[in-house]
Amino acid sequence: MINEIKKKIINLKGKKVKVFVDVGRNKSETYEGIILNTYKNIWTLKTDTDVKSFGYTDILINTVIISS
Repeated sequence: MINEIKKKIINLKGKKVKVFVDVGRNKSETYEGIILNTYKNIWTLKTDTDVKSFGYTDILINTVIISS
């Protein structure tokens, strides 16, 4: 399952995406940016002001949702 998620993220590398992040306690954050790099356990998103990193497991447990 994780390998499928990694492949999907790798295919989105360099493309603009919208990322919804559940930060707990009924709060969420939304980021728009470009998937910058993919690594063994994490991937990075470059926004206009910052670089955010997320784990592939975050997608698996629905803490992070990507829409392109």
